[in-house]
This record gives sequence, C-alpha cells and structure tokens, in this order.
Amino acid sequence: MLVFMDVETTGLDAAKERIIEVFLLAIHRSGSVKEYETLINPERPIPPKITDLTGLTDQDVAQAPLEGKVAPEIRNFIGNGTPVAHNLPFDRRFLNALFQRNKLLEMNAAGIDTLALSRELFPRLCIYPQGGGSHRLGNLMYHFNLEDSYANAHRAKDDVLLLVEVFRHLQRYAAGKLETYPPAMTHGCPVCGSAMYVEFEEGKKVLSCRKEPSCRVRLVV
Repeated sequence: MLVFMDVETTGLDAAKERIIEVFLLAIHRSGSVKEYETLINPERPIPPKITDLTGLTDQDVAQAPLEGKVAPEIRNFIGNGTPVAHNLPFDRRFLNALFQRNKLLEMNAAGIDTLALSRELFPRLCIYPQGGGSHRLGNLMYHFNLEDSYANAHRAKDDVLLLVEVFRHLQRYAAGKLETYPPAMTHGCPVCGSAMYVEFEEGKKVLSCRKEPSCRVRLVV
C-alpha cells in the first residue's frame, strides 16, 4: 500500500512548530483508494506568511480537533504503508514529532521521495514561468502538462492529488514510457550547467540561461 501525504504546518522546525492540516491518500494493491483529511488546532497563532501560503487562518482551525485526538487516527491510517511525499523527510519529521508527543509508534526511514526522484531523473530541470523553482511540485506540474487539471494551491489535498499524478509520470518516464526531452530541459545549460528558464515566444518554447554575469544562452526547443 502506498500512502501519499502532505502536511501544512505553522513553520519549518518540527520540534517547535505544529501541523495544521493533514491529507493522506492510500492506494492499495487491489486498486482501492481511501483518504483521510483533517485540520488541526495548533493552539498557537498561524503566522501571516503561512496564511499567505496556504490560505489557512486562525479562524479556520479554531474549532478543529487538537492533535491528541487525531494523532491515533493518522497513525492507524498510515499503518505499515509506504509513505510517498514531495520532500518526504519534511513530512516525516513533522508526523514523527506528532507521534512522539502522543506516545505512538514513529514512522521508519522507508518511503518514496518524489523530490529525490525528480533530482535523479532531471538533474537540472528547466524552470517554468509559474513553477517556483527547478524541482518544486508546481514546476513538475507544468513540466508534465498537468496545470489544466491541478491547481497549485498549497493546500494539503490539492498537493496530494497533484503528487499522485507527478509520481505516476516520474514512474513512466523512468520506465521509458514518456517522451524524452532535449538535454537542456533536464540537465541544464550546455555552457554553464545552470537550470534554464522556459519562455514562450510566438508559440515556441525558448530556454534561456540567466546565469550572471556572462552566460546568456538561448535555445528554441
């Protein structure tokens, strides 16, 4: 069983910050799918930068359950499944901190990190105009032409549904079932090696290197 997961948090330090939203999607070998979703009251204000990123406010989580109530549910849902996440160590750190505080069995180091897969398959993936960065989940959305179906909203459920499709595309690419890409799109500028930026000009895709001060390579692909 694969368990696709994403957590939204009040910050980056798992020891000090708290989870405010969890979405889990379990896909069993039989093909059956189950999901788990909850907001969590972190018992502290949500920083404005987190609200800007996720859209979640103090009012949204004011009536949400405390972590002690939902921690056993989350742990039971994951069970012995294989976790899948984009930047899995981040999600695992926060979930294990949650489990530790509530005296539950922590997750082990096994799992699938689509961020690591992307870096292995596309060492210098080109950066799309709305992608945010080379190996960001949103950038992979544009790379695999998924933007018409999946919004990059930074809410847990949206990110997990996108994650499932990105994982499937990475699998298919690794198996040779997807088109290959020009090397500059996946391995960087042929001169300096930096990730190139995608621009669209008159219906054509143009790769542009912006490495300062001297590299200004432009390629039509």
